[in-house]
Amino acid sequence: MSAVSKFDKQYNSRAIDALRGYAILFVICMHVLDHVPSLVWPAKRLLLLGTHGVQLFFIASAVTLLMSWSREQDHLLAPRTRRFLINRFFRIAPLYFSAIVFYWFFENVQLVNFSTEKLLATLLFYNSWSPYLIPTVGGWKTVPGGWSISVEFMFYLLFPLLAQTVTTLRRAVLFLAISYAVMLGASIYGQHLYPEISLEARENFLFYWPPNQLVVFALGFVLYRAIKSSAVSAWVQRSLLNANNVTVLLSLALLLAQFHPGKVVPLLNFLLPKHLLLSLLFTSWALFLILKPSNIAAPKIVGSIGKMSFSIYLIHFATLAVVSPLLARAWPLPTTGVASISYVFVLLGLAVLISYQVARHTYRLIEKPFIQYGKSLFIGGSTLFPRTK
Repeated sequence: MSAVSKFDKQYNSRAIDALRGYAILFVICMHVLDHVPSLVWPAKRLLLLGTHGVQLFFIASAVTLLMSWSREQDHLLAPRTRRFLINRFFRIAPLYFSAIVFYWFFENVQLVNFSTEKLLATLLFYNSWSPYLIPTVGGWKTVPGGWSISVEFMFYLLFPLLAQTVTTLRRAVLFLAISYAVMLGASIYGQHLYPEISLEARENFLFYWPPNQLVVFALGFVLYRAIKSSAVSAWVQRSLLNANNVTVLLSLALLLAQFHPGKVVPLLNFLLPKHLLLSLLFTSWALFLILKPSNIAAPKIVGSIGKMSFSIYLIHFATLAVVSPLLARAWPLPTTGVASISYVFVLLGLAVLISYQVARHTYRLIEKPFIQYGKSLFIGGSTLFPRTK
């Protein structure tokens, strides 16, 4: 059996775990910047590479879901969709809802700031559709970074239909083109939404909302179908490139992308916004990381981080909030100028280490049990959700 034909049968792919691991490391790099405002510009420029780590999550998520969907034995869409959505709910909701409670007390939110509308939007995963619900206009944030989880869930609702129709590489490219058109149309239409909020708040919202991110998930479909294509796989295997040197090329490309010309040429920024440009780079890199894997490009520790990336994502905000002031008080050197570089990387290392250690417990105590519970609802002759014969 070829590597391509065996791809879907991998329940634990080291390359996919590594993609998730890199994604959460990117995200933490970005959020560390909020705690070191005096960081020198070259180091800040480097850490800003993490701005689009969530897009790497979305790409890896699309590939993983397609792998899982292909392993389904029941080909009837209705029961298959029911199992998919319930499994995804138990994968995401228990920890996410626990985070709502945790951050309410952790951030000492006053009752006067409580919003039933925001809570309901978060519980039902539609909070990314309004700047008042994410929120990008201030107020109570039910969970830091919750916009990405809402976008992910919106994608889950579309996924069964997409998985049934986007079944070839050509169709995946067509889906990408349609998603690109949706992104451009939404960008134009969105300029007329919420005129009462500031331009910055509206631009932030239009970046976060699902129509702007759908194209990233479409790239995940293109990546999956490219991996499954014998012609593409053969081309990758013949190529002189491998996971190691493509990782080096990606690093250089990411650095160049920091000087994205769209900032100077607004039309280019509209046609190829930075989140799409970087997602294209991530997709190309992931193709080699998966088809020509390497222990150097995908080290075991990054894969281990990737396995618990969802827990780490929800935890790292609190970790940084606790560790940052403690480190600032204990730090013997200045936190400005060149000395700020050592400070920020120590803070980054502590944030990753502590978040990882805490995530090991939330993953074991919350994530895994509920994932197994979701799966158990469909095992054998479950009276709740019997498997269709």
